[in-house]
Amino acid sequence: MRVFSASRRRSSLVNTRRIVVLRAMALASTSSARLPPLQPPHLSEAQQELFDDIVSTRAGVVGKEALFDEQGGLRGPWNAEVASPHLGKHLERLASAVRHQNSLEPRLYEVAILVVGVHWRAQFEWYAHERLARKAGIAEAAFPLIKAGAPAERLRGVLKPDEAAVYSLALELMRTKRVSAPTYAAAKVALGGDDRRMADLCMTMGCYSAVSAILNMFDVPLPAGEALPFLDQPADAASKQQHRAGGRDT
Repeated sequence: MRVFSASRRRSSLVNTRRIVVLRAMALASTSSARLPPLQPPHLSEAQQELFDDIVSTRAGVVGKEALFDEQGGLRGPWNAEVASPHLGKHLERLASAVRHQNSLEPRLYEVAILVVGVHWRAQFEWYAHERLARKAGIAEAAFPLIKAGAPAERLRGVLKPDEAAVYSLALELMRTKRVSAPTYAAAKVALGGDDRRMADLCMTMGCYSAVSAILNMFDVPLPAGEALPFLDQPADAASKQQHRAGGRDT
């Protein structure tokens, strides 16, 4: 009888601990982001400098609702960049170079960025770059196909020939971690045989793979009321909360 009673007490204690842990996990998933928002006046000199640079260069590109959270901090990958300003400033410079010093037209590099976002299932990446790709002139019919990871042949006739070649190469690289000789050759022909354009394509994808890793590791939420692009992914922390709650954009 005493053995049975002790066993029941141990079982009860284990269950109690499990409930405490689950409650703590639930609280954490709805109360705060993994990385607290960093904003003035609580920034170091290096953080403040990067914060100001991001605001001055990004607000006109992605829009204030994508750049700022409801408390006035930075969302997207930018809060993480400010958390580590000495490394973050270099990633931000690379991303800026992708936009302003790329030998590829925006419609081409945005196709590649979307493929990277789909590969990583990076919610914020797709949210931010779908609109930029649309602005760059990507055909509306292409977006659901790209988001679904459709085979390259299904995009032919939907995308322009050079866009389709970029899509084919990007998809193959993300899925197989390699690019076959025929795929590489076709992309190079489509890009005018220019080695710089091929290198810029690869570096664009590398940059946004790093950005996607940041977004996923820190579970960066979308603005309130925005639907998650990838519903097959577990929506943790604030992104899950905001997807359920909806609300007003900043």
